[in-house]
Amino acid sequence: MENKLCKNIKVLASMADNHGKLSIPAVFSLCMDLATEHGAMIKLGFDDLAEKGLFWLTTKTKLKFSIMPGMLTDLLAESWPEKPGRIRCNRFYRLTCGGELVAEGKTEWAIISRETGKLIPLSEVYPEELVHHPEVICEEPFARIRDDFAGCEELERYKVRSTDIDLGQHMNNVAYVRVLFGAIPSREWEEKRITEVEVTFKSQSFEGEELTICRREIEDGFEIGILHADGKPAVVAIIRCK
Repeated sequence: MENKLCKNIKVLASMADNHGKLSIPAVFSLCMDLATEHGAMIKLGFDDLAEKGLFWLTTKTKLKFSIMPGMLTDLLAESWPEKPGRIRCNRFYRLTCGGELVAEGKTEWAIISRETGKLIPLSEVYPEELVHHPEVICEEPFARIRDDFAGCEELERYKVRSTDIDLGQHMNNVAYVRVLFGAIPSREWEEKRITEVEVTFKSQSFEGEELTICRREIEDGFEIGILHADGKPAVVAIIRCK
């Protein structure tokens, strides 16, 4: 059983930003795709879990960025899971271009029961025969991001669309990332070099729901909250810049 996925990819036009460079939301999409593909290879794919009434979800993602290559650049994409804990596991990602680091990071994920919505011990579904790749990256813990965005700058309001909904019938994780990046004008992004993005997924959002996107400044960037109507967060994020 292959414990690490390695594949060559090309930066296509659909993955590029307004300067023709690999976009940060596209990297989040790529990580999701790598996890989906490798999950199926190690018998933890969507179909494998669906047969058992289960569904896997990402709870946190941290990505660090070094360079952003242009369209039609060839990349090496790698992903592998860490040895799991009782109910949570980290998966790692690395993108390189000609041996130079583009981005690296990790996600924390878990498996839930479709019937009860409760987390399932990973020992019940994880393949015992998998010998884990030993490398660990982004060893520091995920950040703690305050949930309370009362009084913070409101960037915009966003109505969840049918195209935001995934197989779980709620808003897809990458759709949140696109919303939070889209809430800030391109001229602001052009003034910053983003070095790290960390996103914590707190609660589900559904088609037709209106979300409010808020921001507060921190020393090396800012924090963003994507909030339900009651002020509770669907997603909180940190974006660090230079």
